[in-house]
Amino acid sequence: MFGVWCGKDATVASVEDFCIAYLRIRRDVIACVLRHRSCGTVGVVYGLGTKGDAKAVCCEKHPETGELFYNEESGKEYLEKHSGDAFTVEQDGSMIYRMYDGTEFKLALAEEISMEDFDREPSVDPALPVAARMALWNMVQCFRYGDGILDAHIDTRKYSILFSFSLGKCKNVYCRVGQNGYCEKGWAMLSTTCVRLNECRMIEDNLQTLQEYRPKEECFVENSCAFPADGGWYWSLKEVTDDVIYLNGCGGDTYGIYRKK
Repeated sequence: MFGVWCGKDATVASVEDFCIAYLRIRRDVIACVLRHRSCGTVGVVYGLGTKGDAKAVCCEKHPETGELFYNEESGKEYLEKHSGDAFTVEQDGSMIYRMYDGTEFKLALAEEISMEDFDREPSVDPALPVAARMALWNMVQCFRYGDGILDAHIDTRKYSILFSFSLGKCKNVYCRVGQNGYCEKGWAMLSTTCVRLNECRMIEDNLQTLQEYRPKEECFVENSCAFPADGGWYWSLKEVTDDVIYLNGCGGDTYGIYRKK
């Protein structure tokens, strides 16, 4: 079974070739683990600290060469340890994720994934509501890597999940779980877990992410993005064509959701 699972202190997303786990080990420690089906654990990001008072420690094991790239020595230890992680899906669809030291995270199935959905080419259907089109077109999975670069996405109807870092000249870390919310006014995302270079957070009770996120239409701002009190990131509808749905991003940017063809 492939899907997204959520527990009080964890989220795990699994597709055919790889899986991403976000584990709150302590209040001020979040581990993000990227595992490839054939190569084992190839990436670890540790968020150390809370909210905006934090740092990220990263390590990549190159999926082809096995070479290690890291920003701190402790990153190598984290990757080696989490290579002993494993998970099992129970008969009722729930999951038990076991860390290398025996710590268990119990998770409930939040959304089952059909791999065919990632490759399906939707037909042009002007009668389909814009919200339904965005949810259908926005389903994506990818896994990219380089020397000190990892980038994995699992975007489903309900969730937008990202594991990404670059340890090159332009250092960047972005590991995130977001809940998608679509309506006729645009697309909103509620960020529930986030680890960056100076940020580390997960909502207090991550089981809340089992509930569907429904954006408030009145919070969309015409010709702009918005960050209302519900914590969501709101991108208002700009233009709809047969092949692309354009949204008003932030800073004057335009985002596009593309129909596969």
